[in-house]
Amino acid sequence: MEGSDKVEKFLGYEVMEIQGKDRVSGIAIEQRDAEETIALPVQGVYIEIGLIPNSEFARGVVAVNSAGEIEVDRHCQTNVPGIFAAGDVTSVPEKQIIVAAGEGAKAALGAYGYLLEQRG
Repeated sequence: MEGSDKVEKFLGYEVMEIQGKDRVSGIAIEQRDAEETIALPVQGVYIEIGLIPNSEFARGVVAVNSAGEIEVDRHCQTNVPGIFAAGDVTSVPEKQIIVAAGEGAKAALGAYGYLLEQRG
């Protein structure tokens, strides 16, 4: 995309509105510091939420890597027995909703197995 005359970057802007009746026809973006709004004609919108894991709550409780991801094994268990984690907050490299959902199922099964072991 770098150097393409078909791509224009709007750094420091936030999407305020997606416009269109039956389909997307434009967006309104606002500059964060100046409150300047710009209307842009577009044919589609791709929404991406942040890539920084929201793992602050886990620091000091379980192992967190340098990227802020909670370290888990193949069963979604952390380094602390009985604590499981799943989704984009973990060290699993694929950050997609379908993977996160599957990891959630694995974590639930892992936790269930752990509880059964604890009961004896």
